[in-house]
Amino acid sequence: MKKIAYLILAHDDPIHFGKLVRAIDYQSDTYVHIDAKSDEKQFRAECPAGVTFAKRRLPITWAGISMVDALLNLIEEALRFKDQYTHFVFITGSDYPIKSPKEIYTKLTNNSKHEFVRYIDMRESPEHYMKLITRKYFLEPLFRSEKRSIKSIDNILRKYLRRLRIPNRWSDKIIPYCGHTWCALTPECCSYILEFHNKNPWFYKVNKYTFAPDEHYFHTIIGNSPFAANSDGLQIYQGRGIWRLVNFHLICPTLKKWFTLEDWDQISGSDKYFVRKVNSIQGAELVSTIDKELLDKS
Repeated sequence: MKKIAYLILAHDDPIHFGKLVRAIDYQSDTYVHIDAKSDEKQFRAECPAGVTFAKRRLPITWAGISMVDALLNLIEEALRFKDQYTHFVFITGSDYPIKSPKEIYTKLTNNSKHEFVRYIDMRESPEHYMKLITRKYFLEPLFRSEKRSIKSIDNILRKYLRRLRIPNRWSDKIIPYCGHTWCALTPECCSYILEFHNKNPWFYKVNKYTFAPDEHYFHTIIGNSPFAANSDGLQIYQGRGIWRLVNFHLICPTLKKWFTLEDWDQISGSDKYFVRKVNSIQGAELVSTIDKELLDKS
């Protein structure tokens, strides 16, 4: 009987993280990358035994290529045992299941060859999405240092470079696709992604300075691959907003809202499998209610 591999990126709120890891613990293994800027010991202290923490930790920059690097690390780690899994499920440390882990497991195992990922052709949305890849954003630090003076110089330099709006020469070798980062992919698809990444350094180079490459790096590889045929796949462009392309998650269109118990009717009536975002302060009552009313591991 195959299991699920949950691949989690986390950077804060170890208490909620611990609850999340326990909530999804059904016929599954968990692989975790903790932002190198965070104290991993706090996360380990909240975890049950058996969780695999990434050996190589990276400092994560919001909307930077480091998000892709960290996910690739987790994929590589989980692929060592790929024959054990039906899917790799990508989530964050601020997610929480709103369906029982058994139901999630059944959904995936009943669709063992399906790629749960959606995307649009970025060429159809020039007013927003094409801006993500046709200019350089310089979001990642150019100089890694703990010295405040160097950090200040680095920030000033990158701000200046962004103002220059330097063109990014996207390759015409490949069609650009964009979608929601948090999806569920088969090990075979993830193996293809990793192989493509390793064999095509030009692709990483052309994505390195784009905005939010985690929302188009994997999607572009999949959309130009044989795995596209067995996925949720290409969607009709319906307007600006990555929330339109969610796979398993209930999210707010603003992408900023933290869910609380006040959102119970929306959460309990949703057909999604996870809610994003939840924390251990405003969301404590919500998590307790979800555990009691919605999650059943039997």
